[in-house]
Amino acid sequence: MIKLNQLRYKEEYTYYLLLAIKEENKDQFRTDFLELHPADQTQIFMELDDSKRTRVYSFLTPSEFGDIFSELPPLQQKNCLLELDREYAILMLNDLPSDDAADFIGLLPNQEADYLLDQMDQEEADDIKQLLTYFSGTAGSLLTTEFISVRETDSVAIILQNLRLVASHAETIYYLYVTDATGKLFGVLSLRDLIVSSPDSLVHEIMATQIISVKADSDLSEVGHLMKKYGLPAIPVLRFDDIMIGIVTFDDILTTIMLV
Repeated sequence: MIKLNQLRYKEEYTYYLLLAIKEENKDQFRTDFLELHPADQTQIFMELDDSKRTRVYSFLTPSEFGDIFSELPPLQQKNCLLELDREYAILMLNDLPSDDAADFIGLLPNQEADYLLDQMDQEEADDIKQLLTYFSGTAGSLLTTEFISVRETDSVAIILQNLRLVASHAETIYYLYVTDATGKLFGVLSLRDLIVSSPDSLVHEIMATQIISVKADSDLSEVGHLMKKYGLPAIPVLRFDDIMIGIVTFDDILTTIMLV
């Protein structure tokens, strides 16, 4: 991954990206652009005029553009939605982390929000609708439902094999959460635990049962305090009946604090 942290290098790199756009060289643009850090991708995209942005949409898949969309300010997100083909926009929203999609849809007029939710995958739409019910400033308002859960009878070998299939869809893979068939949380497992354990080990043999968690209505200041105190990159969020409904990441906490 390339980071454009030197002005001279950034100007040269941007020049060749713009040249690829002008010449409609999709393959070259994708090769160079997708090598960039997401923050640099976003900054370059924000500096483009509308005709160049339209070309970029055609060069990137909805999922790839979603990584940029999540980082844009709300006003520019709304502008992008007006520029995007509807089918492309729906595919992109389906692929966004549920918390990012909820943040955006929550800013839209009710009629437009309802239209988008009706067009999205049912499961994704239901997750977003649930997130929109939580009050701002609570753990529920920042949670994402993209976490990895395992069963206590799973083996390390099976989990590592499955991780390769699901890791790209999870917000974080540093922690895995042990739940029962109802979704009740009763253990947590770190990626390090998996790596250093025997492939034949079962989850219940290596999981931690002392769990730091919060409720959906917990204040974000409390959530941030717990995560900082215990050095957690993510914290599980539970319903009133201890059913796990998602996680809040420390990155999202920091972003929220910076925007306040």
